[in-house]
Amino acid sequence: MTRRFSGMWPALVTPFGADGKPALDVVEKLVDLFAKQGLDGLYVTGSTGQWPLLTVEERQGIVERCVKASAGRIPIMAHIGAVATDDAVTLAKHAAKVGADAVSTVAPIYYPHSADVVFEHYRRIGAASELPLFVYHIELAQKLSVGAKEYTERILSLPNIAGMKITSGDLYLFGLIHSFAGDRLQLFSGADEVMCQAVLSGSIGAIGTFYNVFGPACRRAREAMVAGQVEKARTFMLAFQQVIAKVIASGSIWSFFRAAMRVKYSLDIGMPRAPLGTLDKPWDDAEIAKLIATVDEVL
Repeated sequence: MTRRFSGMWPALVTPFGADGKPALDVVEKLVDLFAKQGLDGLYVTGSTGQWPLLTVEERQGIVERCVKASAGRIPIMAHIGAVATDDAVTLAKHAAKVGADAVSTVAPIYYPHSADVVFEHYRRIGAASELPLFVYHIELAQKLSVGAKEYTERILSLPNIAGMKITSGDLYLFGLIHSFAGDRLQLFSGADEVMCQAVLSGSIGAIGTFYNVFGPACRRAREAMVAGQVEKARTFMLAFQQVIAKVIASGSIWSFFRAAMRVKYSLDIGMPRAPLGTLDKPWDDAEIAKLIATVDEVL
């Protein structure tokens, strides 16, 4: 795994049309937007992409359309995690067939599994294609049953392993994994609210939801942090964290992203598949514009 993945990657939203199906025409527009913004990659059909609510066929269609729309301008990492190992293997093979640049997977959800079962799940996925594999550690859905050193060693033993996406505010764990793995794992921060702080723990990039709206600004802030311009990055992060906190506290996260993408980019991503967003309240355009300016005008 010699290819380096790094930088700012939106965890792509999955747009839906009025018919309740993924709006693939809007997918193409999103890919084109982020490629033209000079962002570093796209993480497709992940948590933000609502993968648990999509069929295998829908996920395949989204990945294929993303690869086609990118036309080599921006790397595509397909999240292919699934409850059933066979589904994940099918998705991994499909991602390789259509030309994705990498695959990523969460641990199998819902049923409790031993560490041995989880790593066998990962092993089969990694062996299903020659694509670089990024294990997606998401704190809310996955609790470690092994220590950080053993966890890292078992990750490193997987076929085609390239790195991890770690979505956790616990940068101690992030740092431990980096200290044990060194350059053998390319680690992405998956927690938007600590994207600059994660640089100190060894992140080589950031994958997250809010980068759909704020990708260029977040890219500038992270690059400032990497360059040692800590005060500039700190100032940005304080403003960015306030916006994230306000959106989360609203309880209307999905309607925020719909309104923000419409106000800022004139793109309608629709509302997510129920039950997500079912009771979301609408946002006022003026409030959306204020939040956008709070982030975009810092740097």
